[in-house]
Amino acid sequence: MREVIWYLRLTTVFTRKAVKAMLSYRFSFLINCISQALDYSVAFLLMWVMISAFDNMNGWNAYEVMLLYSFSLFAYGVAGTFFFNIMNNLPGQIWKGAFDDVLVKPVKVLPYLLSSSFICNYIAHLTLSAIVMGICFHALEIPVTFWLLVRILWIILFGSLIYGGLFLIVSGSAFLVTKITAMFNIMFFFREVSYYPLTIFPKAFQLIATVLVPYGFINFYPLQALLGKSDTGYWKSMAPWCPVVSILFFMISCLFFNRSARQYKSSGS
Repeated sequence: MREVIWYLRLTTVFTRKAVKAMLSYRFSFLINCISQALDYSVAFLLMWVMISAFDNMNGWNAYEVMLLYSFSLFAYGVAGTFFFNIMNNLPGQIWKGAFDDVLVKPVKVLPYLLSSSFICNYIAHLTLSAIVMGICFHALEIPVTFWLLVRILWIILFGSLIYGGLFLIVSGSAFLVTKITAMFNIMFFFREVSYYPLTIFPKAFQLIATVLVPYGFINFYPLQALLGKSDTGYWKSMAPWCPVVSILFFMISCLFFNRSARQYKSSGS
């Protein structure tokens, strides 16, 4: 417990540093947030227009599909706040031998990387997703109560764990291969799959997105239960399994990262 508290204090120190760096370039940060917000706003609008033109998508109307998108984007933003910098910086550190600097510190590798990798770049993702959620719940005439907020936070928490696990798998691959571009592209391909009802895809693909790469548990299965949707693929009522699958997947991802990190060989530079 003392070690956990120590790493939390370390995270606080690095977070303050990241916020100060952000405030040093306020205009640049603001422009970046505005550009991201506009980009995703257009994506939300195009999705709404596309689904409205077809009335529904396997029983999911435009607002319900936008909820899928917003929950996926919010969970991605939470995970990216802590994990994206690991994935983004680690390949360069390995190539240059700069990862030695982490290994010589009196810390555990993964907790230290998590503590020191906080970034503020996902404020636009989180803000826009929250706004779209509010609009969709209002349009669907679902009252926003305290217990609904608890369920929303519950869904986002476990969705963030899955995204965090995916970030760790891609990051850990940097210790095993020269470039992780292919892994990065696969992750983002499946991320786009999570924007739509899983049941519109072939059964084989549903199996992959449930068992092998559990994107279905990020938003589809929990929202299927929350919205009372009746479309099912291979299984019924998968929502209760979300906590188990999310925690197990994250633990496996951490194990993969730590095992992969043992393959690191210093460049000697």
